[in-house]
Amino acid sequence: MSIAQLKRFEILLPAEELEGFLSYLQELGIAHLDPVPIEELDLNPVEADPSEYDRWLYRINHVLQSLPKSKDQRGLDRLLAGKPKHSASLRKALLDFGYQRVIEEYEKLENRKNELLQEIKLIEKEEEFLKPLAVMRLPLRQLTGFKHCQVQLIQIQPHDLDRIRTGMAELAAQAYVIVEEKNRFFLLLIYHHSAREEVERIFSEIKASFIVLYPYLNKARENENISDILVELGRRKDSLKEKAMELEREMAGFSVHRPALMAVHDVLLNEKERVQVATLAGLTERVSCLLGWVPATEAENFSARVHRYSEHIHLTLRPPRPEELDQVPVILENPEVVKPFEIITSLYGLPQPGTIEPTIFLAPFFFVFVGLCVSEAGYGLVVALLSLLYLKLARPVGDTRLFLRLLFYLGLSNIVLGTLVGGWFGFPVKSLLLIDPLKDPIPFMILALSLGFIQVMLSTFLSLVKEYRAGNKIGAVAVKGGWLLLLPSLVAYLIIKKPLFGILALTGAAGIVFFTSKSKNPLVRFFSGLYALYGISGYLADTLSYSRILALGLSTGVIAMVVNNLFQIAWKIPYIGWLAAILIFIGGHLFNLGIGFLGAFVHSMRLQFVEFFTRFYQAGGKPFRPFRLVSKYVEFIR
Repeated sequence: MSIAQLKRFEILLPAEELEGFLSYLQELGIAHLDPVPIEELDLNPVEADPSEYDRWLYRINHVLQSLPKSKDQRGLDRLLAGKPKHSASLRKALLDFGYQRVIEEYEKLENRKNELLQEIKLIEKEEEFLKPLAVMRLPLRQLTGFKHCQVQLIQIQPHDLDRIRTGMAELAAQAYVIVEEKNRFFLLLIYHHSAREEVERIFSEIKASFIVLYPYLNKARENENISDILVELGRRKDSLKEKAMELEREMAGFSVHRPALMAVHDVLLNEKERVQVATLAGLTERVSCLLGWVPATEAENFSARVHRYSEHIHLTLRPPRPEELDQVPVILENPEVVKPFEIITSLYGLPQPGTIEPTIFLAPFFFVFVGLCVSEAGYGLVVALLSLLYLKLARPVGDTRLFLRLLFYLGLSNIVLGTLVGGWFGFPVKSLLLIDPLKDPIPFMILALSLGFIQVMLSTFLSLVKEYRAGNKIGAVAVKGGWLLLLPSLVAYLIIKKPLFGILALTGAAGIVFFTSKSKNPLVRFFSGLYALYGISGYLADTLSYSRILALGLSTGVIAMVVNNLFQIAWKIPYIGWLAAILIFIGGHLFNLGIGFLGAFVHSMRLQFVEFFTRFYQAGGKPFRPFRLVSKYVEFIR
């Protein structure tokens, strides 16, 4: 409904108290801090380096992600479980349990385990290399010690075998196929040194790979063949795997430290935030300066708490000066029932200070449009119940809570409007139907266009208010008011055909024609005004955009009916028909629910952004971001 009033604060305090005071402000969580203009005030900056916090946060987070989850932290229990709570005043004490030693010991075990896994991978590569040669029962020692001959293992493609044998037919060389596979052969090649050049030439002309066995030949024991080496590699791999499993069990034992590490992570996260925020301050040799904003409703409480911290603090609280208005952060202030719809406004951009806040105006339209776009009461009931259950059981906070409340409202919208213009899982309750768009879509179209026309007129009225506030009173009343008089009167005249509405339409058109231009030349004013009447096409186009509500509403209902028809067909299949029918019914309606709500949300949001906001809304406001305790794993309470 409006933008909350804020007050500017300026704080001077001893430089040595800055660190502790920032931690105190962080616990209060109501102050938005701005950077101090140190160059204008000839102050010194605060030097800060959060990199050490970043390193420890990364290491702790890695350990937490690696540790196995306990049974009560899995599945639905984990989803609904709240964050562990810790006292904000005991944050520093949480750092004293020796987390550095725990992390370092865990990392040592992890590094050793990774080394073992790397060794296992190397062994597996060796096994992959040697397995095709296992059929060669020849002891490896027998491939060594030749004075006048060379022995080699070579991998070739099958179609090259005849070419090799033909080429070596008259050479002191012989090739034996020891392994035959579909796409490759392994050869044992023996040749006299005198034939070396010819043999190398033959193999250079084909695609061949020479297999290096020297490491195994040198280490092979008496009568040991490749199968024996594979057996030994298997034993070594099993031993390494057992050691790795022992290390993994030992690492899993660190789960007892999970709660403490979670708390320490968030303490360090907030310490990092404090260090970064400290750079917003300005310093002299003895004094530090802070600037920022607090909500006007919290100003008295803020002042009391600041002075309670130290008697050496000087605090000034005042309303923003005119030159500061563009720097004032924005807090949306709406009734509790409208607050979830602030999400829609925020997605477009917060309003600039002193402009119209649109949430309360868009809320009823968005509520109705989503209901008409989905028009399925059964889906609305599912969404409303799931949202309500999560709100009650998980007790989320912040934006998550707002979004779930918005989903709950949209579920209610579909329960009501889906009953009146749609159905329950594709089955309409005919006694409660006011409009049946599948049989006669025209009334549904008229309803959608009528709601669209009303919202377009509301946006024109709000643009009138905006212009009037800006000082253009005559133009606002004559031109914007002219459109507000012209368009409804013209529609009424076309429907009812009474002359009174024609006269009202002409009166509105006259205001547009004679007051659109500010030129003193009467001809320029007149023709500029006539051209401005062409804007009626823009109003027509904006209103017609709301016909997408009909398209989306019909598509959801049609898909639901198709799912039901497939369900009935599948049910008649012998033996397994009931199972297929249930899967089709549940899967089909869940798909339709998801795509229906997504489309309804996106297109209803588009109607607000494109057709409603463009005439009056001024986005670009800076969000109010209080310096507060943040958390990922735990919740700090005061």
